[in-house]
Amino acid sequence: MENLPESPFSNSALISSLCNISSSPADMQQNSHDLDGLTPNQLVLLLHDSNLRGEVMYQLIKKRDTCEDLAPLLWKTFNVVYMLLLEVISVYWKLSPPTLSMKESTRVCNALALFQVMAKNPETRKELIKAKIPCYFYPFLKPSGDDKPLEYLRLTSLGVLDALAKFDDPYGPKVLHFFLETEVVPSCLECIDLCDELSRKVATLIVMKILMQEKGMSYCCATPERFYSIVQVLYRVVQKLTEKPCLLHLMYVIQCFLSLSEVFKFIGPSEAFIRQVHPQLFDNTFKDILRDDHETAWMLQVLHFNVYGRLFSPE
Repeated sequence: MENLPESPFSNSALISSLCNISSSPADMQQNSHDLDGLTPNQLVLLLHDSNLRGEVMYQLIKKRDTCEDLAPLLWKTFNVVYMLLLEVISVYWKLSPPTLSMKESTRVCNALALFQVMAKNPETRKELIKAKIPCYFYPFLKPSGDDKPLEYLRLTSLGVLDALAKFDDPYGPKVLHFFLETEVVPSCLECIDLCDELSRKVATLIVMKILMQEKGMSYCCATPERFYSIVQVLYRVVQKLTEKPCLLHLMYVIQCFLSLSEVFKFIGPSEAFIRQVHPQLFDNTFKDILRDDHETAWMLQVLHFNVYGRLFSPE
């Protein structure tokens, strides 16, 4: 026991001095300069101080592209995940009715961005799922009208879920099972149907990734109600895209329809499904944005073949 250090933190003197930094508005710029030169290892230890945490999270996010070990550092450092979760849950009570300020939203988004760093790393991704950490982000997915602070929280939370949705890696099946078990699909469908453009796009991407997995398809087709709730939302997305086209979002929607249409190759055509495949997918509505994207244009041809039994030629 006599060999144990006086403090469990290797930079206890640094922590002590920096924790005395004033967090008044007049000193915020100076605080930023004081923290800017610290290493990720030093910054992570400072997350324990609530007065410094906001600026520390910002500094860590700035280093996420240059520090390859940031994800395991965040996960393995004592109490860091707990501190980040405190930031997340601290605004729950401001979600309904929405009273969240943009400053508060930005701070929580920074905490979520650090969870996204962990979600992108194969090892820490596995740990996040095992600990069911993403469940803490689900309250932010509920649509809230035009409230911008909540929209930013929603978009960042969807970004974390998208980073987790690497279903082809060795732990991918466990992630998919977690998503299906915790009903990510209905939450994403709500976002696709009712939220802003960027959130709709990321939510559609997540649903697309799920539908491209055999287990995900089985889940989505398990009941007629579940199947048609998805195709009806996709139909409404196409309607919105006719008003404001976006090639990437259109590609996600077409891939979703294409995955769902594979079912009818085996059970025969369905008039109910055909009615939910928006006819404007096959006329000249999207001709211009698909002109140079031959892959998406071919996906649309395959979709038409699966639905109608023939290819089509746009006028």
